[in-house]
Amino acid sequence: MTEKIIVNGKEVWLVIEPREATHTSAHSIPTEYFIAYYALQEPGVYTSPHEPGKTPGTLFAEKEDEPILFLSPVAAVEYAVEKLPGIVM
Repeated sequence: MTEKIIVNGKEVWLVIEPREATHTSAHSIPTEYFIAYYALQEPGVYTSPHEPGKTPGTLFAEKEDEPILFLSPVAAVEYAVEKLPGIVM
């Protein structure tokens, strides 16, 4: 999913993708998470971040480059809207 938002008067593109479901045990329900990228230029034709050199932008990540996992695409957009004004000047 790609969304264009305006941050500090600049166009920013968000690319939100599902992350593989994780299983904590054989008796648990798999949980699907989402990851998000942002870019100041339109990502254009984009297929997968798993292809080497084909990321659509900067990954929202925690320390040690671990991607932030969101429970829904809406949660990813809300996080981006909150954090990007401090990143995009």
